Amino acid sequence: MGLSRRDFLMRVGQVGGYSAAFTMMQSLGLLPIAASAAPTVGLSAGSGKGTSVVILGGGIAGLAAAYELGKLGYTCTLLEARERAGGRNWTVRNGTKVDFTNGFTQNCVFAEGLYQNVGPARLASIHHTMLGYCRQLGVPLEVEINASRSALLQADQLNGGKAVRNRQAEYDTRGHVSELLAKSIQRGALDQELNHDDKEQMIAFLQQYGDLSPDLFYKGSRRSGYKASPGAGEAVGVPLDPLDMRALLKAGLWRELMEEDEIDWQATMFQPIGGMDQIPLAFKKKLGSVIRQRAEVVQIRQNSSGVKIVYRDLATGKHETVDADYCICALPLTILKTMDTDFSPELKAVIAAAVYDSAYKIAWESRRFWEQENNIYGGISFLQQPVDTVWYPSASLFSETGVILGGYGIENGSEFGKLPDPEAKLAASRHSIELLHPGRSQELKNPIYVSWGHIQYNLGSWIGGADPGPVPGYELWTQPQGRVYFAGDHTSHYVGWQEGAALSAHRALNQIGARVAKG
Repeated sequence: MGLSRRDFLMRVGQVGGYSAAFTMMQSLGLLPIAASAAPTVGLSAGSGKGTSVVILGGGIAGLAAAYELGKLGYTCTLLEARERAGGRNWTVRNGTKVDFTNGFTQNCVFAEGLYQNVGPARLASIHHTMLGYCRQLGVPLEVEINASRSALLQADQLNGGKAVRNRQAEYDTRGHVSELLAKSIQRGALDQELNHDDKEQMIAFLQQYGDLSPDLFYKGSRRSGYKASPGAGEAVGVPLDPLDMRALLKAGLWRELMEEDEIDWQATMFQPIGGMDQIPLAFKKKLGSVIRQRAEVVQIRQNSSGVKIVYRDLATGKHETVDADYCICALPLTILKTMDTDFSPELKAVIAAAVYDSAYKIAWESRRFWEQENNIYGGISFLQQPVDTVWYPSASLFSETGVILGGYGIENGSEFGKLPDPEAKLAASRHSIELLHPGRSQELKNPIYVSWGHIQYNLGSWIGGADPGPVPGYELWTQPQGRVYFAGDHTSHYVGWQEGAALSAHRALNQIGARVAKG
């Protein structure tokens, strides 16, 4: 006799407690899950004993799924086509080979100890799942300096095209806006919104917020920096003259000034010591023989009793088969659309229509002139150029050399993407660094250029069109297809983040756990 849903949930609660029952209700769709919620693994130890799962893809989603399923007693096999685990979590260092699908090849020759995270480079403090994995796996972290008031902003319409400090643009903008609002309040323009006490309190706030003079004018601020620094004796310091308000408006640097306000980029952020790939390496150490590398999946088949996965062993060229009760497919849709599957026509259609962005990064080895001459320690400078981002390393501060990121963005549909070849793109990177740091682009050497649209087994960085809402088809590939369950950041509302990949793995295995428990 079959169990009622109520009896089933009661049994889950008896075995795994409140957390298990709560999570199971979410997995069954009985409780709404907010987009920002972080589902946990609410299944009891040993609940997967006797059940096998094959996992496709050794990125963070696949690794997290294998790790959690193993703790629950499932028998797991993880198939990964590369010789490394991590997927888009990739750190290049001396000896790394970067091959593009179009035949372009590079060999990294950074000095010993230097590296660049060419995939994810930041862990947000609100990404509890990934921080938790670092804690569990023993991956030491350090602060990633995502924003610095000493970093630079460049626009041709501002300051004659010469770069200005982030702090000057930030605090001069704040001062000008505060002055305008204070004057509006004084002239009664907001009398309908503010009573007498409100106006007094608002003006007091604006004086502090914008560093206004007693007569409510913005005449510059020490917050913006000095043209003559304070010192001993009579050296009181001379603040910079404020940037012209109209020039700031014309420059339109608002996205750049406010980027650190995005919830996932707010301080404090973290990075693994020694490179982001320390996370997949730690997972791999735990999983051991569960991972089969150089195993390129070519076919997915299933019936009412299980799944059958065919893969090509890239070491031997032979085709091998894995049979399991269930499958978690953590492959990018760009790869899945090229494979032989027995998915429904509806699912195949939305997978075929999915489009991924192609993010890129260009990294250079150099003397740390940004620290030694500009007092920039971490953070990001922005420009209005084809290469619009220069990112400074947070690791090994005050050392002699480092790796500076001279470009990070989206290639498809951008001015950078229109440049004809890698040489032109490297030249654009040099040009942007030269605009920010005149005379220092000649010190750049040993470049590495990674474009994710040309990286085999990815063919893109993250699914496009996911901001502010899910892309068409999301509701299909976030549901199981028979005995195949899908994971990856594209099945979450944290697109492009490792947190989304890990949470998607939890969701998939909770769904499988609910099915196994139901029998």
